[in-house]
Amino acid sequence: MNLLEAMNTRLNRMSAEAQTKLMKSMNEDDLRDAHIVPRARALGYLIYWTWKSIHSPKGFPDVVLVHPVTGAVIIRELKKYGNAKRYQPRPDQQAWLDAFGVAGLDAAVWTPADLFSGEIDRVLIAGAKAR
Repeated sequence: MNLLEAMNTRLNRMSAEAQTKLMKSMNEDDLRDAHIVPRARALGYLIYWTWKSIHSPKGFPDVVLVHPVTGAVIIRELKKYGNAKRYQPRPDQQAWLDAFGVAGLDAAVWTPADLFSGEIDRVLIAGAKAR
């Protein structure tokens, strides 16, 4: 069992109902601190997030991950789980994601659903593999 599989053991053992309940209760900081940061660190990424964005330009994404060996750059806006408009990127956030995409960088949104689907692990592992 590799490290990421070990991190996912508890999540994988949850019933679908328990997973949905956890996804709905998880906020952006929980997703970042308890799941994304430990996985990224285990794979060797450098990680940046703004502690308090009160004096920063609006809309900058929540997490920037850079792998110092492969050069992979992953930029993510984090959102709570749900379909309501408040769970979608605001226009200023989407403008940053779009601009990073035009620059050729991997910029998108992650929600707790991406944790349970395995998308977060797939993206992090792919970025950490030698090119």
